[in-house]
Amino acid sequence: MRNQLSASSFTGAAAERPWLAFYDEGVPAEISLPTAPLPGLLREAARRFPAAPAIHFYGRTLTYAELEAEAMRFAAGLARAGIEPGERVVVLLPNIPQAVICYYGVLLTGAVVVFSNPLFDADTLVYQMRDAQADTIIVLSMFHELVQAVGQQFAMRRVIYTNLKEYLPRTQRYLFTMLRQEREGHRVPEEEARRALWMSHLLDDGAAGARLPDLRPDQPAVILYTSGTTGEAKGALHTHRSLYANAIQASSWFVGAEPGQERVFCPLPFSHSYGMTTCMNLSVALSAAMILLPTFETQNVLHAIKREKPTIFPGVPPMYATLNEVRDVRKYGLSSLKACLSGAAPLPVEVQEGFERITRARLVEGYGLTEAGPVTHANPLWGQRRAGSIGLPLPSTEAKIVDLKTGADLSPRAIGELLVRGPQLMQGYWRRPVETAEVFTADGWLRTGDAALMTAEGYFQVIERKKEMIVAGTYNIYPRDVEEVLYEHPKILEAAVVGVPHEDGDTDIKAFVVLRQGERATQDEVKDFLAERLSSNTLPTSIEFRQALPRSPIGKVLRRVLIEDTKAAGRRT
Repeated sequence: MRNQLSASSFTGAAAERPWLAFYDEGVPAEISLPTAPLPGLLREAARRFPAAPAIHFYGRTLTYAELEAEAMRFAAGLARAGIEPGERVVVLLPNIPQAVICYYGVLLTGAVVVFSNPLFDADTLVYQMRDAQADTIIVLSMFHELVQAVGQQFAMRRVIYTNLKEYLPRTQRYLFTMLRQEREGHRVPEEEARRALWMSHLLDDGAAGARLPDLRPDQPAVILYTSGTTGEAKGALHTHRSLYANAIQASSWFVGAEPGQERVFCPLPFSHSYGMTTCMNLSVALSAAMILLPTFETQNVLHAIKREKPTIFPGVPPMYATLNEVRDVRKYGLSSLKACLSGAAPLPVEVQEGFERITRARLVEGYGLTEAGPVTHANPLWGQRRAGSIGLPLPSTEAKIVDLKTGADLSPRAIGELLVRGPQLMQGYWRRPVETAEVFTADGWLRTGDAALMTAEGYFQVIERKKEMIVAGTYNIYPRDVEEVLYEHPKILEAAVVGVPHEDGDTDIKAFVVLRQGERATQDEVKDFLAERLSSNTLPTSIEFRQALPRSPIGKVLRRVLIEDTKAAGRRT
């Protein structure tokens, strides 16, 4: 339903923000800027819904009152251990209760959270710690070998360990200790364990309290590293205000959500901006229960959905595609889901329609980037959505399309670069003033690096990242256009299309496909299928079948890896 009230209440010409007329009823045109730091979200949830579940973890439940108390105790323990305001603290944890406690606990000390992914190797972690100038790390005990490898290259002042079992129910904790701790390497060698700090001890120390600083919304809060899929990873520095604002923007989009009643399924890693905002901070903003799983393993996911009955599921296309392929998936009770937001990569129409048939939930595509907190756009959950579109700018968010070369504003339907502006934007790249100046315009617009268009109604469609657009001869070819057709093939589960440049300046279009289980196909079969649906200049010159596509920790296809693999194979032959 069109939100005429919101559209008319926004200051400025309606022609400049046509998307407001297509907001779901109840979604505001603007949000009030936060006047409190990010932990204010948790404090407010604990005040309003102290007995409401905040975390469900393998049968263990923490209420919002308990979660706030744990975060405060941990903050006090950190302060007593010497953590000071402004210090950078690396949090290397999967989606377990400790990740939420540590996140808000570190913020309460005035320190800056540097989220890192547990899947990183030692070199990547060393790079981030050096770049962030961080010498304290909070890490799961099972990663002690990674910590030792990092310690050989980088001097760490504090290593704070926690064990996966700490927040398991009593029975499961006992079984974990007896059956899994030694076998899976959760026990830290004795000498290393004596040198390190332990989260459980800091929580005990924090029970005595400590003086915590007053926090301002404009203070640095989190450094989030870009994936580095198109170059060296940079740290996006977000303030308390920018992340608080994005949580409120996202929660306002879920119109109809009942504070204190929703259950958010959290399979996205908190170490990625998308998971941090739409799983953790969104949940706290809604006083919703977080259903935590350390990894996305299909059977564990399905059993968790059946057991906990989530109502909201932020995810990425491969997650929805995987569930679509499960035989008898309906028996796991996916009908509890009401609203699902897909981001981080284009959502194929076939995946969207298949998931909605199974669940009867609404699955809509959104858009964001690490530099923007990350969410800037989403399709309406209940109103008009557009297939292949990233939807409308969120409340208090501006967006426009500019010429790829001149930077001049473009009219609707013209393809150019997408620029965004709003309170959720980062402060800048950590210690990179030149790169920060390059990505921001003089009047505060963020250059996204994505080629896109806007319709007359204000819906945006991302065509391709500028760096991933294929230039073949005189033609600009957009991989997504070819991929959408590949997804229509009944035997194809996943697809990715890249341009492979040659030394002579020519570029080959190559498609990588993953077939559905038990299916077989040939290159000629796929090429003939595409030839009936695409113009000759966009047809791939070759098709490569793979068991899986290389992906980032959040599920984004790593096109550069596919290009590098192709070049390496060419050199070998």
